[in-house]
Amino acid sequence: MRGRLLVEEGIIKMAGIWDHQERFLNAKRIIIVACGTSYHAGLVGEYLIEDLARIPVEVEYASEFRYRNPIIKKGDIVIAISQSGETADTLAALKLAKENGAFIYGINNVVGSSIARITDAGSYTHAGPEIGVASTKAFTAQLTILSLIAIKLGKHNGNLSTERFNALIQELQDI
Repeated sequence: MRGRLLVEEGIIKMAGIWDHQERFLNAKRIIIVACGTSYHAGLVGEYLIEDLARIPVEVEYASEFRYRNPIIKKGDIVIAISQSGETADTLAALKLAKENGAFIYGINNVVGSSIARITDAGSYTHAGPEIGVASTKAFTAQLTILSLIAIKLGKHNGNLSTERFNALIQELQDI
């Protein structure tokens, strides 16, 4: 979060969102695609974005999404979450979404990864490498990014008052 959250100024700095803010605010829906631990972060992100920003969200397991002929329309935003940025099923889901005109936003940990290169915009988690089997750092960092997105969109589309926005970013900073 270092550099992204300026609590005293009441600012969330996320160029990937800010540069495409109108696209996010006018989205008819957001589709989150991911696998494994990242999928579970996406489930929490669904709750956060729908609750705080009031934008409909669907969360899809990337391996199922790519094989079921999903309905994707222009104006949809697909958020791909991946620790490595190289998850094959997530990459295939992104290619399908991109071919169908969706705006692609990536959340991953590895600068220059395949997902970082295929997306239209995104955020790096900067969680560093996982040492153990459990993906705790990546999961926590992904939840942080999704929280920042939900709070930022909620503020800019008028669903969060300034007081609630400030309280949420202070709580996030306190964690």
